Amino acid sequence: MILLLTGPPGAGKTTEAAAWAAAQTLGLHLPVDDMRLWVKGGLADSVPWTDESERQFQMTERAAWTAARIYAEAGCAVAVDHCRNLPRLNALCEEHWQGLAVRRVLLLPDLEENLRRNRERTNKDFDPAILEETIRAVHAGHSAADQHGWEVFSTVEPGFLSR
Repeated sequence: MILLLTGPPGAGKTTEAAAWAAAQTLGLHLPVDDMRLWVKGGLADSVPWTDESERQFQMTERAAWTAARIYAEAGCAVAVDHCRNLPRLNALCEEHWQGLAVRRVLLLPDLEENLRRNRERTNKDFDPAILEETIRAVHAGHSAADQHGWEVFSTVEPGFLSR
């Protein structure tokens, strides 16, 4: 089983993915943001978004989706967390995860709650306030997107998917 978690920054993706993976008999958490930071020379920032940001995100996505497939085929439950638009995530799933059991979860708290959670985060080595514009844009995009095939949760308590 692969659990794909998405939502705006600060929605709880990483916390929930880690809790879910830890609750599995054999669970792996693949945080795409962390994988992207493996680039040490020439890392493109995600704010502001550039063509190079897009190129580097696409490389990381291919690596994460391939790794997730390898682990899932070996019997591991895999949680992937990634902030990206739903059409892109759906395309990645179609391209890389055919034949695998995939649960798609969108964490979409109320915008003000999302912004509050982001302000209170301590798991970033930068000021999370720089993400506020991104949160507003991603939240609006997810709210307006075709959510068919996605489980949507507006309120989450850490570990809720494992219960």
